[in-house]
Amino acid sequence: MPVEIFMPKMSDHMEQGEIADWLVNEGDEVEEGQAVVEIVTDKTSAEIEAPASGVLLGIRKGAEKGGVVPVGETIAFIAGKGEEVPELPPLGEAKDIQEDSGGSREGEKRETQPRVEAQKTDGTAGTDSSGKLRVSPAARRRAREAGIDIENVRGTGPDGYITEKDIEQHVQSESGGMPAEWLDLTPFQKATGERLFQSVTTAPQFSVELSADMEKLLSVRQSLMEKIEIETGKRLSITSLLVKIAARALARYPRANASFFKGRIKIFKEINVGVAVGGPMGLAVPVVKDADRKTAGAINAEIKAFEKKAEAMRFSGDDLEGGHFTVSNLGMYGIERFRAIVNPPQGAILAVGKVMKTPVVDSADSIAVRSVIHLTLTVDHRCMDGIQGAELLGIIKLLIEDPGHLF
Repeated sequence: MPVEIFMPKMSDHMEQGEIADWLVNEGDEVEEGQAVVEIVTDKTSAEIEAPASGVLLGIRKGAEKGGVVPVGETIAFIAGKGEEVPELPPLGEAKDIQEDSGGSREGEKRETQPRVEAQKTDGTAGTDSSGKLRVSPAARRRAREAGIDIENVRGTGPDGYITEKDIEQHVQSESGGMPAEWLDLTPFQKATGERLFQSVTTAPQFSVELSADMEKLLSVRQSLMEKIEIETGKRLSITSLLVKIAARALARYPRANASFFKGRIKIFKEINVGVAVGGPMGLAVPVVKDADRKTAGAINAEIKAFEKKAEAMRFSGDDLEGGHFTVSNLGMYGIERFRAIVNPPQGAILAVGKVMKTPVVDSADSIAVRSVIHLTLTVDHRCMDGIQGAELLGIIKLLIEDPGHLF
């Protein structure tokens, strides 16, 4: 009998996955263990293998490329020769209708029939018998992206039905006829945006800032550079040293190694530090596990491997799971300071700017030029209050300015 292919649960918090691409076509013969579909979540991407040998059949409506599928739902079948597969109802029809009336996901990947939309207030667009606008989901998405009032668009479809083409023509007319360029989000960009939107709208966040003297840490880096480069073939980065320092700070201040979940604060025993890395397809936060127990060289080798994986966003589920704190360094891009968004379900994130030569007043009230770095700690207020956030950032500053015993 046919064997189901279903959306797997690849992490504790995963509720759905997006079909990034089908790697074989419906009707193709496949071997057991052959990769047949690539899926993307807010954490990772993965290729799902055929659970048996046979023919790929019955790709479910709503599970085409770009479809978003709840965990556990069947997406296709592997059938033997001559076997028939059951016809399943389309995925997410009810959800698409609900969300298209005001939610964040428009169902644009799975257009079916025109839906009842917002009330008509003028005569420029087609309506149904109840007097409501008739708009395709893709057209509604384009209108929202362009920031235009869909009620002012004239539909060219049957009975004035508004299509995506109508929206784009309206945008061009408002911009003097100059064509606009549209870029589709990659699955990772879409997932990251949704996750961070959830973070800023559901978690009360605050930030504390200070600067730290980098002279001693840069000296430590120089002393370790040759040895680590010989061992790993990679130059020791400032980010790697800061991950080690952040891990030690969390060990000294366990209250910060936490997340907020269902009205309670969970304090973790292991210290896992995420590192923000980017590539052409978007941003990811792979995790250095047990970072407090690893050498700077070992951390550096992991981060370099993560950066390589980010080029094609080919991370394993384990790479991106289990982070309790994140370090995000934009100093290599010339950024002096910035404020990052907490990466849920973590409780805090450290934003790091570039090392700058800065005149400072020393203990003898003399002015000296020092290498200084700016740090911004953003915290979920449900996990830590302002004093606790300040205490953690103070420990990080102390370890940066007196790092000798760490390395």
